[in-house]
Amino acid sequence: MKTWIFWIGAGIDIIGLGIIIYMMLDDHLKDRHATNNPTVFGITFVATALVVGAFILKHFGKTSLANVLLWIPATPLGLYGLFILLFIILKPDMK
Repeated sequence: MKTWIFWIGAGIDIIGLGIIIYMMLDDHLKDRHATNNPTVFGITFVATALVVGAFILKHFGKTSLANVLLWIPATPLGLYGLFILLFIILKPDMK
């Protein structure tokens, strides 16, 4: 199995986790305790568990299962990033 597929999925997931953690810390430091912070914390916990689980599976030689586990959250995150990039590049006129 190709390991570059694993590393691309891991990179997308880790970038997404970094953004989530930054937004949580920014919210906490500016004393804007929103009511959905427990939900965001739960999503962060589950996403972190998925990434750690995928690395554990890869360590034990289950690369295909690790890829599936990584690409479950990486697919929508990657598509969202692609659409944001297209909006930045194309600058559509939203009139």
